[in-house]
Order: sequence, then structure tokens, then C-alpha cells
Amino acid sequence: MNPEFDLQFLDNLTKDPMANTRLTHTDFFREAGCEGIEMIMWNVMRGALDETVNEAYRFYHIPVSATAYGAIILENA
Repeated sequence: MNPEFDLQFLDNLTKDPMANTRLTHTDFFREAGCEGIEMIMWNVMRGALDETVNEAYRFYHIPVSATAYGAIILENA
């Protein structure tokens, strides 16, 4: 788990989505493990929204397991 990377990724979805597009597949594997590849799908989702979005909801939790859990709801501004 890498909470710093995870939280920066979530921040970027709202504030600087282009920063996430500069991450390579290797970056995702190195920083977030094999489950991090799912974050690429989050980038696809973000690309379907307007340039400016409002963050309506965010949840980030590290349970007693091997991965963290995150959810975010973004709305077009």
C-alpha cells in the first residue's frame, strides 16, 4: 500500500487530471502494485468529464487486507 501515491492520484483527478496521464504502467505497478492498474480505468472515467469538476464525495480507507479502498464521485462543474 502507498497512501501518499493513492491520495495524490485522487487529488489529481479533481485538481490536475493531466498529471495522472503522465504516469506510465510501470509507475502504477511500482507505486500501487498490481491492483494499481485499475487506476488507468479511473483516468478513462476522468476523460469523460469536463475539464473542471467538483468533488462531491471521496472515501479512502486502508482495511486489514493487502489493498486500500478508494471511491470518488466527481460532477461536471
